[in-house]
Amino acid sequence: MVRQGILILLLLTFINSGYATEQIDSLESTLSEIKQLKSDGESAQAYQQLRATYSSAQSTTQQAELMVVWLAFMNEDKNWHEFDLLKDDVSQLLVSEVDIETKYALYDNLGLMKYRLGKFAEADSYLSKAVSFADDTQLATSMTYYLYGINSVRQGKMVDGLDKILHAHDLQINIQGYASPKILIGLGFTNYYMKNYDKAIEYTQQAIAAYPENDILLTELYANLAAMYVDKAQYQEALIAINQAEKVAHFHNIFDRVPIIINKGTIYAELNEHQKAIDYYLKALDIVNKNNDLIHKPTVLSNLAQSNQSLGNYKLAADYFEQALAIFSSESQLIKRLENYPPMIENYQSLGNYQRALELMIEYKELDDESTSLAAKEKFDQSQAAYDIASKEKSLIEAKLAQTSNENAILRLYGIVAFSLLIILFIYIAYRLKHSAYLQVKELALRDQLTGLFNRRALHDIFELEMSRVNRNKKTFSIILLDIDHFKVLNDTYGHDYGDIVLQKVASALQDSIRSMDKVARWGGEEFLVFLPETNKEQASHLAEKLRLAVSNIELTYQDKLLQVTVSLGVCEYNQQGEYKDMVKQADLGLYKAKETGRNKVVCLS
Repeated sequence: MVRQGILILLLLTFINSGYATEQIDSLESTLSEIKQLKSDGESAQAYQQLRATYSSAQSTTQQAELMVVWLAFMNEDKNWHEFDLLKDDVSQLLVSEVDIETKYALYDNLGLMKYRLGKFAEADSYLSKAVSFADDTQLATSMTYYLYGINSVRQGKMVDGLDKILHAHDLQINIQGYASPKILIGLGFTNYYMKNYDKAIEYTQQAIAAYPENDILLTELYANLAAMYVDKAQYQEALIAINQAEKVAHFHNIFDRVPIIINKGTIYAELNEHQKAIDYYLKALDIVNKNNDLIHKPTVLSNLAQSNQSLGNYKLAADYFEQALAIFSSESQLIKRLENYPPMIENYQSLGNYQRALELMIEYKELDDESTSLAAKEKFDQSQAAYDIASKEKSLIEAKLAQTSNENAILRLYGIVAFSLLIILFIYIAYRLKHSAYLQVKELALRDQLTGLFNRRALHDIFELEMSRVNRNKKTFSIILLDIDHFKVLNDTYGHDYGDIVLQKVASALQDSIRSMDKVARWGGEEFLVFLPETNKEQASHLAEKLRLAVSNIELTYQDKLLQVTVSLGVCEYNQQGEYKDMVKQADLGLYKAKETGRNKVVCLS
């Protein structure tokens, strides 16, 4: 009887397993049909079938898989009203027991949706969750980091944003061997927000060159390029770029691309044709209102305010300024919000509303400190001093207003002087802080995140400079390329976290063993490259041996087990011919020979 019970149980398990497999196959087939409908332009039918399939789904797992496709469709179509009907379902799925891959896809799509809606703080929370579930061996992860970085930049977190964009770059290099043009777009975007316009233009032009002619993304890239030229006061180049954007848009029968319209208006505004600019801005405002576009709407409102201000329409300008400020504040567009303050303060001064002007000045100062601290990770003593000065000025003006409310002429003069002094002080502090932030961003871009050593990007410039110098003075230099022996086995045996510790220990040993004039970089994975100025191959070989011993003497343990790490090294001297890549290739041949002949040795090939 017991045996029969076991047989029945096994039979039921087999039947249920078969049924589950049929369900999975059926769902995959249905999803393929839905995606085909969408691909064929039958969006309404695709959404209808999605709803029906979701309603009849047999498990939370199936619902989650369907929701991922649903969210992807909404992002593709900018069909945001559809999401309003599904918010409760999505919230339940996020806390349900589904596999990590599906959870990543849910958070990733939600992050993209909130970003496109201009809700950057919400996007930040979803994208941070997405990367916590992400698989760094998947290309999709790199695009999540890329979006996460752009979203951070939008919020004024420059260092964090650049770090994430560069992490996306490194992931793409590791996975597919090259980085997509999207990385160039991100670097251009970040440099633009840092007001490093020459670099922003350079990256954006490289991105444009990487896309096929008339690719739809070029509408935005050319529009971005136009904005960069406007900020450099190169209006002819800006007009050429915006005309290119319009040409591509018309090729795709698109006539309502907001960045094109905004930037065309801005060019006219910079040429003092403010009424023409206002016409373009009002057209853009109609479009962003229709699409509930909170990314571009505050910029349109701010531009409308500034053009009306230039025409003397101060009350109308104040209304537009306040609307823009409200959206910038609620959606964490910190950098754009900061840019809104100076013209807004000036407008209230023109209206004679010095109380509001001063409130905005204090708010501007506090936010400017916050923005810089986010970028540079520190606050300077000058910032606190400026805040104290601003607070004292506020108290003095409020006391003066209460005491002499009828002395309008004196108050006007006081307000103008106080305003002028504060603005001069703010400009000076902003320059000092932002210059420091830029230097720190530049330094971060040249460092490997794990080891703190220089990265490959940094050594490229060092190589070029040294080769040029050596060719002039007829001296020489050498390099050492080294690789940790059996590193993959170590990773597989003890885990990637321990592998990271080993990389850090080796990096530290190398750094401690080189001369002050030498440079050491993480070349990639478990490879390191040491740059040795004014060093011939015999001297370099001697130093390589010193590095080999330093690494072999590193004390490493794992669960009380003593481990030894060794490296194989290849040496090459510059022969005043070819490029630095040829040197690296020659050193790599030496490294390969060292590996081939037993490892833990130095080889210098002629």
